[in-house]
Amino acid sequence: MRTVNPDQHEKKRRELLRAALRRFAAEGVQASIASICAEAGVSPGHLYHYFPSKEAILEGIFQLVLDEATAHLSGDVQDARDLPALVADLYGGKGPSLLFDLLAESQRNAAIADRLRRHSAEMKQLLASAIARGQAAGLVDDTLPAAALATMLLAVLDGSKAIRLRDPAVDGGHAREMLLALVSRVLGKRPTSPTASSAAADDRPR
Repeated sequence: MRTVNPDQHEKKRRELLRAALRRFAAEGVQASIASICAEAGVSPGHLYHYFPSKEAILEGIFQLVLDEATAHLSGDVQDARDLPALVADLYGGKGPSLLFDLLAESQRNAAIADRLRRHSAEMKQLLASAIARGQAAGLVDDTLPAAALATMLLAVLDGSKAIRLRDPAVDGGHAREMLLALVSRVLGKRPTSPTASSAAADDRPR
């Protein structure tokens, strides 16, 4: 019996998921197994060795996105600029067309709707944990609950994916900078007293 190398197996599995992700982003969730195989350069039999169905591929993609976001946000917040930059970097995401196609498909497919809700809850918990760590370190505004801030920021991130769909002329780098500025204002520390507000005002150029 051939011994399976777990590391190589996982590496190949992720390669296949990224190939599927590219096809879903280009064609929507209706992308065929044949199309995914062509993108990955493998036979259907080889693909089915890793994923028994297209539903299993979609489940793998949801988990891949969550795993990558977890790795992205799991570190300690060392600086007031860290968390806004990490959140803004999620803007790159997996492509706006896939997100919106999944949202549309969720209106017709109860299984996808349920998985999207669970994925949103998982992402919210992940982001709320990162925000709470920033609040505990005194680097993030603590006047709102971390969960509420996470909910709002996820809505902003999802909405930001529509920017270039609405206006293809918008530069991606500029869009990220604007998103970073917005997230920084949302998460930024507020003055804790009238004295602090006055001091900040006194420092402004006359």
